[in-house]
Amino acid sequence: MAIELGLSKISRLLSHLGNPQNKFKVLHVAGTNGKGSVCSLLQSVLQSNANYRVGKFTSPHLVHITDCISINGKPIPWQDFQSIRDQLQETNRKHKFGCSEFELLTCTAFSYFQSMKCNWCVLEVGLGGRLDATNCSIGTNKICGITKVAMDHQSFLGDTLAKIGNEKAGIITPGVEFVAVDGTNETEVLDVIEKRAVTVNCIASYTSSIVSGNIIKSESWGDIDRNIVPLNGSYQISNVAVAISMLDYLQKKKLISISLPQLQDGLKNVRWPGRLQYVNYYTTDKHKEHLKLLIDGAHNGNAATALATYVTESFRPLGSEPVTFVIAVTQGKDVHSLLAPLIKPQDTVIATRFGKVDGMPWLSAMDLPDLASQVAKYTQNVSTAPDIQTALDQLPENHPSSQVVVCGSLYLCGELLRIENVV
Repeated sequence: MAIELGLSKISRLLSHLGNPQNKFKVLHVAGTNGKGSVCSLLQSVLQSNANYRVGKFTSPHLVHITDCISINGKPIPWQDFQSIRDQLQETNRKHKFGCSEFELLTCTAFSYFQSMKCNWCVLEVGLGGRLDATNCSIGTNKICGITKVAMDHQSFLGDTLAKIGNEKAGIITPGVEFVAVDGTNETEVLDVIEKRAVTVNCIASYTSSIVSGNIIKSESWGDIDRNIVPLNGSYQISNVAVAISMLDYLQKKKLISISLPQLQDGLKNVRWPGRLQYVNYYTTDKHKEHLKLLIDGAHNGNAATALATYVTESFRPLGSEPVTFVIAVTQGKDVHSLLAPLIKPQDTVIATRFGKVDGMPWLSAMDLPDLASQVAKYTQNVSTAPDIQTALDQLPENHPSSQVVVCGSLYLCGELLRIENVV
């Protein structure tokens, strides 16, 4: 099934359901990288107030499709997911709305949040923003955040940063009063966001004005140390700042009531797996100790550059140390932008594949010979494995376990986390 952006189909289905997306306040986050982190931060902080029931919808899922939909950090029960999804599929078929799998998934989230009487709904844009299925809530019910914008999905969003930024800025719909923007974005991105904000009379706040080193300044809670947030990567300072800016606006407007201890508790306890996450892999070979793996769902050039920075800081103190990468890439991705920042001639790469992705039948992994030939442009130490389990079992016994990186696709990271002996 091809991806077809647009709001007409999902709007008809939502209208038939009584427009559940308009029954709660919405925090809507767009961007190329970092939007999932911001959504997790927002949910974690808001749920620190026991009076708030906070729904979160993010995509794609990591381990199981129900991961996409959660309330106060707990995924939707499978029985509830299946029941709502089956009803929506039947309604979609009966009335010939023609909604896609992702649109049905989005409606499942809205329906579940309404049935559970959520106060807040945190939404991560799936693709772009302006025509994304999540962009159906009325503007007067939401505020927005826009994270780092980079080149990705050019065939859908445009071939320049300005065009892509314009699609992201499309979540600023009439009635939206406030948008927090990652101030490290390129000027052409900031310009189109500012233009959109002015058009709908929305306040645009840029995080560059509230970040100083590792400190984020807020009017409501004072100085906040980024280091209390347990998410790896220096780039997370920008994501934390976007989340704090959104929360600060809500607090000043008396739309939420979060104490400083509650804010700190929410920031300290945030979790966003599959992004610069360390896991242990226990092999069945008695002669091997467990491997400590770094996994990261970096799937575009900007994310790969951020991963490369972290790898250099953590694994290459002299700049010449070899690192082993286990990589799978989604078919159609710009492989060069992924590999160029990461792979050095001394590195070893095991090219592999991920399997079918639940709820996303249009996705597939790049063929192994093609991926291996691309990797060979950067290092001659290349091998292939049909799946992640086989790839890990190919690692030599004396491998430095702290220097194995699994990356290239969030779907590959998800398959790794489904392996029984990964903790």
